[in-house]
Amino acid sequence: MNEHTRRFMEYIADTYGVEAEYPWATSPHNSIWRNPRTRKWFAVLLGDLPLRCLGLPEDGRQDVLNLKCDPIMTFSLIDNCRIFRAYHMNKEHWISVRMDGSVPMEELSFLVNMSWQLVDSKKNRRGNAK
Repeated sequence: MNEHTRRFMEYIADTYGVEAEYPWATSPHNSIWRNPRTRKWFAVLLGDLPLRCLGLPEDGRQDVLNLKCDPIMTFSLIDNCRIFRAYHMNKEHWISVRMDGSVPMEELSFLVNMSWQLVDSKKNRRGNAK
């Protein structure tokens, strides 16, 4: 885990009071964060993901963060250098962010806050959906 990933994890704990969950015994580098009220995921960390999984031509591995995203913004955020179509998630509602420091903490915190709000929204709660 790199420094940027550690800072992100501290931000989540300090801002939302939630800790990472490690639901996959066979993938100990991967973790999720849930909204405690709705139990919905708002962040998924894929630790040590091959960069080729993001469509990059380079070798190597890196931490990648999947975040829920407003579908109106999803494709405008994607630059295929720092922010990508979501790896292994719904590509309309999720994005993948390289955790190499290329996305500054201020921008990352904005994206995390948007993800949190999307899963915390009353309209997204079971039984209240349109």
